[in-house]
Amino acid sequence: MARSSDLTRWLDQNVGAVIAQVLARRGSRPPPQKPRRIVFLQPTAIGDTLISSGAITAIAKAHPTAELTLVHGPSNAAAVKMIAARLAGVKLGFNNPIAAGRALRALQPDMVIDLCPWPVATALAARLSGAWTIGFQPAFGKRGMLFDRKVPHLTERHEIENLSAMSEALGAGPAAQMAITDLSGSLPEGLDPSRLILLHTAAGGVRALPKSWPVAHWAALMQGLAARGWQLGLTGVPADATTVDPILAAAGLPREVARSFCGKLSLAELAALLTKVPLLVSIDTGVLHLSAAVQGEAIGLHGPTKAARWGSVSSRAEGLDAPHPAAGYINYGWETHPQERDIMRTLEPDRVLAAIDAKLGVQAGQGDANA
Repeated sequence: MARSSDLTRWLDQNVGAVIAQVLARRGSRPPPQKPRRIVFLQPTAIGDTLISSGAITAIAKAHPTAELTLVHGPSNAAAVKMIAARLAGVKLGFNNPIAAGRALRALQPDMVIDLCPWPVATALAARLSGAWTIGFQPAFGKRGMLFDRKVPHLTERHEIENLSAMSEALGAGPAAQMAITDLSGSLPEGLDPSRLILLHTAAGGVRALPKSWPVAHWAALMQGLAARGWQLGLTGVPADATTVDPILAAAGLPREVARSFCGKLSLAELAALLTKVPLLVSIDTGVLHLSAAVQGEAIGLHGPTKAARWGSVSSRAEGLDAPHPAAGYINYGWETHPQERDIMRTLEPDRVLAAIDAKLGVQAGQGDANA
């Protein structure tokens, strides 16, 4: 649902609100003390899944005998496998919440935990599962009426803090850090990670374009880093080559200095690489959260989203917010703004380069950063 169309989202909120009032819980049932089966709902997005990993792991530890299942979609299946909890993964769509509810009921859960912040579809499916349910109530809509227990979802705090509040509501304690498994992914042959800065230039989701940094800005940043002696690797899935290739062409750097890793690294391999490189520079997307999960060094580039709301939670990361007056208008992922295409261009390459110099202990004009 987080990557749904505007029409699907309108139907979810408006038709869903009517259904929510009809099927609303008429009183809160007590949660099961020793649930045998717990089902988590996190249907989309690698970043959202990684951010929820700490809460999932805390809840798993609080229920050591329960059988745990995480219901996911096709886009976040790889991230589910990385969560440091004894989880089974089940792929399921929620465009038809009644069918999804039947599928959840077939899993025979005692407890369903909806980790999504806003869709009525997931809340409705949880309600139809027959289990005791808990989920978020944002400042709008009726989805909270469908749960046995609702947790306020606040946009004034980072999303990981919302998920920590969910964990605490279930008596599992705070979960303000991500929790993924140890990573043993192999690195590309002949690569020296100590001299490599990774750049992630492509966003996903319905607001990918407003989150993008201009090609000319990336090219200028790459030229400045190359002049300091760094090698550059541009990450992404195979489809991201359409974003990466024009940036490489604009930068005009030789392949031994700058190259594409699009489609060449699994998620686990990328995580392993993020633990070894001196820095990741990324727009707001799942790779930034993957870096946070492994406590990598990173600089996040934010425009439509605020670093305080969606940035890396690693103490080794820094978030740079665009200075545009409309910056930070996205809280849930689907919001629009008439100036949305102008925001990221106000985050100038010189500012990003200065932040990199400060983080890596390099002064502009000193040449090779590793000399």
